[in-house]
Amino acid sequence: MRRLQNALLALSLALLPLRLLAMDIRPCSDPVVFSDAAVNALVLPWRAQAGPQALQDASRQMSALAQLQLLMSMLKFGSIGVVDLVAEPGRVCDVDQVLNRVSRTGVASGRLKAGQGVVVLWGRLFEQDGEIFLQSYLRFARQGVDGLVPEVLKVPLRAGDATLELQAALPAQALSFAPRRIRLEDLARIDAAFRAALRVRPAPDLDAPGVEIGRSTNQSFPYWVAESRGDWLRLAPMRPGLPAGWVRARTGDDTPEWSLSRWLPELDFAEGVAGWLRLRTGGVPTAQRQPMADAALAALARYERAVPAELAPNAWAVAAGLRGQLAWVAEQRDAAGRQFTLAAQRLPGGAAARQAAAVMMAAQRPLDGASAKVLADELLAVLALDPNDTLVRANLKALYRLYAQRPDWSPFTAEELATRQQVLGG
Repeated sequence: MRRLQNALLALSLALLPLRLLAMDIRPCSDPVVFSDAAVNALVLPWRAQAGPQALQDASRQMSALAQLQLLMSMLKFGSIGVVDLVAEPGRVCDVDQVLNRVSRTGVASGRLKAGQGVVVLWGRLFEQDGEIFLQSYLRFARQGVDGLVPEVLKVPLRAGDATLELQAALPAQALSFAPRRIRLEDLARIDAAFRAALRVRPAPDLDAPGVEIGRSTNQSFPYWVAESRGDWLRLAPMRPGLPAGWVRARTGDDTPEWSLSRWLPELDFAEGVAGWLRLRTGGVPTAQRQPMADAALAALARYERAVPAELAPNAWAVAAGLRGQLAWVAEQRDAAGRQFTLAAQRLPGGAAARQAAAVMMAAQRPLDGASAKVLADELLAVLALDPNDTLVRANLKALYRLYAQRPDWSPFTAEELATRQQVLGG
């Protein structure tokens, strides 16, 4: 892992009393992000359904463990902020309200800046037939001029002497993962092992004496990452009185015994999305782009090894879309086309996935009359799936303008083409 300087992080292991508002933990009613971080991860509570006190305790523990797991896995991407959001008594964290505040209506110093990315992870815990299940949810996006905007690729197609510019989106930017079974004793064991592993040492050496951080559930631990050596990170506290030194982040393809990802592989998926977003936000040195992309793709692959495609078609489709986007940016058009086609195969009823596959396959070679008709037919099929899809309507309008310029390619008469353009609004 390459040297990372001044990567922003917030290391809070549990809930602060709401009256003590720290930068690294906030109530859901007043969320903020780190304004200098290229990508922020917001961890909302895993809300517990009605059940025994042990389930309520597990709910609080899940949020703390997930926040710490994400933090440690995302450090290698640099310029990362992690904020732990907590529910106020008697209230529920609403993800739509949280995203609206950090992207539009919240205090200016705590809002996302244009181009910055955000990953939101949350979930629920419930008991059924004496067993505990977790279900997790994920959203991701980047900030536009006024609020969050979808990820869209501009795809130029050569069409004779003209260039047709179409657009392609990811299959989805919001995911609902399938419920997973977990035992209370597993959570307790993970918690104990995780906190034992998180020790600050005077040198990057496991034999060096360490000071445990995260012992208290009523403290936060805000740090900067001042230096990295392999799997080791040197932490510098953001306020006096906290221990400074080295911790082992344990990056790579191995999944340590204490890792919550063994029971909740969705955390690996969130890590991959965060790395992908970090590349999209820009500012990554050229020499670090490929290692960062490899790390993001490795995280997605760990999720796929843990969860078969038939149990998570949406997640597998999004992962293929992320790979396709990276391939397209790297000017690997064949690879991009294959990945977006795979995403469409995972989600045959998904308008965004099918449209992206059609556009990417059309971009493999210059358009002619026959390939333009194949593209038009597929875009019309996508429009039938979702008549309100603004992207497919824009792509069809662009294609119809090309037909107007090249009537020898058009399968429609001039009158039919004019009618279709009028229906689409241009």
